[in-house]
Amino acid sequence: MNVDVKPEKNKQIDIEITIDEFIVNKHLKSSASKISNSTNIQGFRKGKVPYSIVEAKFGRDYILNNSLDGIIQEVVPDILSEQKLEYPCSPKVDILQKEPKFIISLQVPMMPEVELGDYKSLNNKQKKEKVTKKKINETIDRILESRATWEEKNITLDFPGLAKINILGKYNEQEVIKHENYDFYAVKDSKLIVPGMSEKLKGIKKGEKRNFILTLPNDWENQDLKGKNVDFIIDCIEVLEKKLPSLDDEFVKLFNKNLTTVKEFEEEIKKELNSELDYKYRIELENQLLSDLIEISKYKISSIQIETTTNQVIEERSKSISQYKMSLEDYLKAINMKEEDFYNESKKSAEQELKKIITLEEVIIKEDIQVENKEVKEEITLIKQNYADQKLIDDENLYKIVENNLKKKNSMEYLIKIANKAIKNRKK
Repeated sequence: MNVDVKPEKNKQIDIEITIDEFIVNKHLKSSASKISNSTNIQGFRKGKVPYSIVEAKFGRDYILNNSLDGIIQEVVPDILSEQKLEYPCSPKVDILQKEPKFIISLQVPMMPEVELGDYKSLNNKQKKEKVTKKKINETIDRILESRATWEEKNITLDFPGLAKINILGKYNEQEVIKHENYDFYAVKDSKLIVPGMSEKLKGIKKGEKRNFILTLPNDWENQDLKGKNVDFIIDCIEVLEKKLPSLDDEFVKLFNKNLTTVKEFEEEIKKELNSELDYKYRIELENQLLSDLIEISKYKISSIQIETTTNQVIEERSKSISQYKMSLEDYLKAINMKEEDFYNESKKSAEQELKKIITLEEVIIKEDIQVENKEVKEEITLIKQNYADQKLIDDENLYKIVENNLKKKNSMEYLIKIANKAIKNRKK
């Protein structure tokens, strides 16, 4: 086997490998055997078809394409081990030639490098928000809103409001929409049922019937009805009025059994808001310090590592989007974004996150940041408790991951300490 290692360029080493013919032939025969096991070929039993017959029927190129994974998995790990290369993510493999020799190109990303700027000159530019009486009242109002009830009243429907209605929609005398006892929440410019229905129902009262025409939108599920004018008949069963609970000691006790008075309730809200603002302040400070440090530092990162991380970011976003029963394509249409722009945005985000990790790891090295064995074990115990259903194995790999995460956490603490010290010095 001929292995030609090219000089490192742009944090990448290219290795050209001419694979021995006996290895290729071994995998060709293995793939042909699998093909014969899954295919009916007249005159032969499954799994007993000679290689020459399989090749004549499917072609050598087809068999070779089915052999690629096996060939690569046999050859590549040994070559990487022989070259003693350290790489941050999986190498990229390209097929350069299939005939007469089978030649592949192995593009190996090298570990990234960073030349840190003067991180000891970092400044804390963040200001923590204060909990105001207005914020407390707004939070309490939201809680009361969430506990509101709807009661039947002899009133007309207004915005926002709720009415229980029967809905019948006809197009060319054919029923196309029908809902009975439908809870219709009316707000301005609502798209519920059909855009414009809220406005048509405003002012309706119990026992009233209304008849009107509305045009179905262009994103209507039934293709044949898009843009069609539908004749609606609405029967109002009842109109309901929102009733907010009273903010008193009784409500507080029902909301939280550990609280007894409105004053205690307000103090608890204040404490929770403070915690939220502390968390927000911390995240913003970390992002600001790392962004500032990245700005004054120099990085060398393989394009393969950036591409791999970008694909991971896109995969995570796709998973998140799929939870809402949407494909990535539909999501991009909904936000009016081109695939190319989405990829570039993801790439920018991926590269920034990569630089943050690389930066913290370099701070760990430069400042010799360590964590105690006891601290790592305590964190592992906590993780295993939180993920008990996953039955995590307490092995060396888990220990190293947790240890590294704690070191990165401590390196961030170190940068924050430096930045806060700068503030104290300015005040002096």
